[in-house]
Amino acid sequence: MTSVPTYTIDTQDLVSQYATLSSVYASATQALLTVSKKYETVSLLRQLDMLSVSEEYLNNEYIYATATESSVRASAASVMAEATAYFQDYQDELSTYGMTPSFGGNLALAIVMGIFFVLSTGLGLYYKQWWFGTCFFFGCGLEFAGYVGRTVSAKDPVLVDPFLDQIISLTLAPAFIMGGIYYMLAKLCSIFGEGHSKLKPMSYAKIFIVCDLVSIVIQAIGGGMAASAAANYENADTGTHIMVAGLAFQVASMTLFFYFWFDMCYSIYKVYKTSENPDDEFNDKFKDIRQRPLFKTFPLAITLSSMFVYVRCIYRVAELSEGWRGHLITEEIYFLILDSLMMCLAIVIMLIYFPGFVFGRDSHIPVKGFRLSKKKKEGSPQPDELLTDKNEHSATDKDSV
Repeated sequence: MTSVPTYTIDTQDLVSQYATLSSVYASATQALLTVSKKYETVSLLRQLDMLSVSEEYLNNEYIYATATESSVRASAASVMAEATAYFQDYQDELSTYGMTPSFGGNLALAIVMGIFFVLSTGLGLYYKQWWFGTCFFFGCGLEFAGYVGRTVSAKDPVLVDPFLDQIISLTLAPAFIMGGIYYMLAKLCSIFGEGHSKLKPMSYAKIFIVCDLVSIVIQAIGGGMAASAAANYENADTGTHIMVAGLAFQVASMTLFFYFWFDMCYSIYKVYKTSENPDDEFNDKFKDIRQRPLFKTFPLAITLSSMFVYVRCIYRVAELSEGWRGHLITEEIYFLILDSLMMCLAIVIMLIYFPGFVFGRDSHIPVKGFRLSKKKKEGSPQPDELLTDKNEHSATDKDSV
């Protein structure tokens, strides 16, 4: 016969716990008769269920401590183990996430995104990358805010505000990151020449940045509606569907972006492959920029960074399509790999290949038509006419915003 370890219990303490349970149970039962809001009713019913399991745990704890037969004690221990597992399941169910976020993992990500935020802001100001810098300011800032929210939630996953913070921030952040990358496509179109692209430089900025803004608005509306409903134990389907629609629109616009991007890359590749003097077929004004070391691999950096964001967006569509208690959203490992890691890689690549590093500090690469607020006066010099000295584009790109 297997020996059972000795277990002692403070009887007086047990009686005190019973009294506390009885008092809380009576209060919750009385409160249930007066509440009118659905989330309050659900919360009280779960509390009553939790109290019943707690009482069962105390009963079997007493049996385990006082019984002499090993079989009786083993049975009591089994019931106690089941109750403990129920307590954890209850905590996860009570959580607005459907699980408890990792404290260490999300804290580390908050620190990393905070560093990215400081670096991108500093580089944007120093190199006067107004458009790209502003996009990354908001993108990295939202990533940082989102992981701060998840870190707070790790300590108390029932809190609504940190949950709303992270779901909205982390959903919107990639749209701002892609907004900066879209503008780089317009810049490259000018650097290589419009003849290698299906669209004019400004068309890329207009089309894809507008798509980004539409996606942001749709996701923000849907995210706010769905997260608030989920936190209040209400039907979140409407908000979730709107949110998924915004994400799907973002994926569709990114797919279109890749079509134009790879088409331009292929056209440029053919020139390098077949021409003895490729620079003769590109825009001569930016020959010195094309010869800079980082610029030679800049298109690859944009491709990889965009693909990482693309993978992340596809994952979020699949995740939210399952609902707020689906497998993907309640297993944090998927989120950490397919969202967190993807965004970290996308951002760090673009920080290494920051436009100021790639183009040079004093360079000026105009995107025709980007000044939308004022019409040019008749006879005024055009941006390209101002580029009479190579020194004007020898170091950083000053975005013409």
